[in-house]
Amino acid sequence: MHVGGGIFIGNIMRISAEIVEKWFEKGNMAARMRDILPRSGLGLEEREEVAALVHRVVRWRKWYSFIIEHYSLPEGAETYVRLANSGDIWESAEKAVPDGKRTEIRHSFSPYLAHLVDSRFPELREYLNREPKTVLCVNFNRSNREDVAEILRDEGMDARSSVLESALITDSRARYSRAVREGFAQVQDESSQLVAKITASLGGDILDYCAGNGVKSIAMASFGRNRAKIRAWDIDEQRRKVARRRAELFGAKIEVLDERPHRRYGTVLVDAPCTGVGSARRNPEAKYVENAGDYPEKQLSILEETAGLVEKGGYLVYCVCSFTPEETVAVAGGFIEEHGEFEESRPDENGLRRMSTGYLTEMPDGDVMYLCVMRRKS
Repeated sequence: MHVGGGIFIGNIMRISAEIVEKWFEKGNMAARMRDILPRSGLGLEEREEVAALVHRVVRWRKWYSFIIEHYSLPEGAETYVRLANSGDIWESAEKAVPDGKRTEIRHSFSPYLAHLVDSRFPELREYLNREPKTVLCVNFNRSNREDVAEILRDEGMDARSSVLESALITDSRARYSRAVREGFAQVQDESSQLVAKITASLGGDILDYCAGNGVKSIAMASFGRNRAKIRAWDIDEQRRKVARRRAELFGAKIEVLDERPHRRYGTVLVDAPCTGVGSARRNPEAKYVENAGDYPEKQLSILEETAGLVEKGGYLVYCVCSFTPEETVAVAGGFIEEHGEFEESRPDENGLRRMSTGYLTEMPDGDVMYLCVMRRKS
């Protein structure tokens, strides 16, 4: 069986195989790329090609493993990279997939996620394996969508409007564009933008409790045209430092807190740590999680921490980049059941799919995120 065509040569293929080999040994694909790409000597466009190949290997690892076994191909990183680069159909291998294993093998999911997709979310079987587009969130405090699109096109990149007024779909190179470097737009998935827009619309002083690097805080400042008072907090000091620098670059009026917040706010956003299975298109390693782990306990604990930070009549917004029942309806529904002072509130936005409690985002090319808006009774 001939795989990929030609001799295995070229820096892009060689570096890709080096990253894949290290990933086989240590896991964490993103960390392996950070370790190897900066010293690879490749230019930005070549690095993007490497990243695409490596993501493809991770995305289809189970399927490629099945092909390798079916055709008795040489094992090792080079073969996986050749398969990712080949574009072949492998029809005879598809016919050999055992009954009941098609989603797990052909679509490369863990048994846990394959069962969840098959039983509850069959529409995600293909969707989570699509290569994602790069999406920018326009910073309305510094620019507008038309001007950002013009900057991108001047630099030879595609730029087309998406559903939200803030969203531009573009090339992966846009993360290095002048628009991003100078704070006119930031890289942000459109579902994440939707969560920020909904949260910003609720009014009052806003606390972004798990702010990370400040992506949603900056988006909220943009949607609100810097009119709302936004505070950001993250338990990680380095992330707080990054959030502070980014807020300055984007001209976002955000106060990044140095100490854990104690006073009450009109709106509190909890973007909690999660399995990340909803972002599997961008991080395909998430397709191989075996269960929800201890994330539901952590998520409920964070909601418990923040319940007392919400003013009467104010809002607690819970979101995760996941669709597992354990992390979504079970957490939000359990919290509301235990806290009678909170009731679910319906967001006034399109692009949402109703669940028993809360919603899943349904953006055309966005992550699958869960959102539940809860109002504290007056």
